[in-house]
Amino acid sequence: MRVTKEPEIRRAELIEAARQLFDKNGIKNTQVSQIVEKVGVAKGLFYYYFKSKDEIVNEVVDLVMSELKEASLKILADTQLTFYQKTSEFVALYMHMIDQFSGDEEENLDSMLEIISHNPIAQDANELLQAQLERLIRQGVREGHLTIAYPEETVRVLIFGLLAQSRKRLLSMEQVITIVEQTMHLPAGSLKDEMVWHKEHRALNGPQ
Repeated sequence: MRVTKEPEIRRAELIEAARQLFDKNGIKNTQVSQIVEKVGVAKGLFYYYFKSKDEIVNEVVDLVMSELKEASLKILADTQLTFYQKTSEFVALYMHMIDQFSGDEEENLDSMLEIISHNPIAQDANELLQAQLERLIRQGVREGHLTIAYPEETVRVLIFGLLAQSRKRLLSMEQVITIVEQTMHLPAGSLKDEMVWHKEHRALNGPQ
């Protein structure tokens, strides 16, 4: 028996199914037929809610980027976190973003980054995240953790450098942490220690 649901509920189910499939297969390797199969509806219903696959990609990108923006604002506003803990949280957010759209196979990375780099929603969110990371660096300078003369430029070099590297090969969390430490001239291992805190914090409090 076919189950009838409110339009917004069904639409949300399609977006969530697409998100899960993008996470598993990558954007390029996910087909509309897989999305509707996962929800258990006809393909025609998909096109009732979305004009194309690109449209649902935009919806998922918007959802994920909104979550990342909200999480980054919470990190900056949390007075209980140290500078090192906040920095490790930002590294975790970066890795989460890459994981959400690349799928389980590393060869999906280049196509994922190509799609995201041309998405206006992702571009706006990326600009905001860069601004927030710049605020964090300026905090580190004020507190004496960093001696960076050009925070804005440093953020751009770091972010675009990591994204460029991801087009060739996905770095491990440990490699990203080491690169961030070296770029910011932080003591070796200072962020790695905080990633242990990050995992324990998530285990106790759940994802943000």
